[in-house]
Amino acid sequence: MIDEDARARLVRRFGTDVNAWVDALPDLLATLTARWDLTVVRHMPGGTGATFRCTTAVLKLTPDHDIARHEARALTAWAATPAVVGLLDTDLTRGALLLDTIDPGTPAAEPAKVVPHLHQASPKGFPPLKARVDFLFETVLTRRTGTYYATEHHRARKLAEDDIPPVLLHGDMHPGNVLQGPHGPVAIDPRACVGDPAVDWLDFVHGGYDLHGADVDLDRVHEWLAAFKPFYG
Repeated sequence: MIDEDARARLVRRFGTDVNAWVDALPDLLATLTARWDLTVVRHMPGGTGATFRCTTAVLKLTPDHDIARHEARALTAWAATPAVVGLLDTDLTRGALLLDTIDPGTPAAEPAKVVPHLHQASPKGFPPLKARVDFLFETVLTRRTGTYYATEHHRARKLAEDDIPPVLLHGDMHPGNVLQGPHGPVAIDPRACVGDPAVDWLDFVHGGYDLHGADVDLDRVHEWLAAFKPFYG
């Protein structure tokens, strides 16, 4: 169903208890493909679950149903923009999202173009950026490096609390989360939160991308990059 590398990534993310979910995945997949009349083409890699390219849609599954609920809310908030993947249906009791297929689905040639579109949606009802900052430093970075970067975490938290007009952020915006669609780049895999628009530009500034219509003070981006330096080491 999924290979051992994919299983190992899920264990690193969720712990050994996720093995039971992986073992039950064939039955879950059979239930959902029958419900939505899907034929699986191939498994696609992912860090928070298992995603399957099907003939008519993409089926995304996660053992953490809160992740599915949160992503569904974000995709609904962005439903009016073609710069974000479309949500077709959900089964949140099973941690399942049914998404539009993005063709050709290759890495986007100009991924930064999606960012200003994301920031136009209503931020109402989403968690604050500081909660995302805490998760990234306390969980993601610590698990990845074995080190807690207290100074940088404090610096990032202070930036998150600055009085900056907030927008709805993708929350995990990098070139790998933007695919080429038929009419332009399309963002996937949001971890939506509300705060400083500079945060969604970090990887593009760091990577030297063309900043199409940047809605941000680049000095702020560089302040954030200094705080997030451990992520780029």
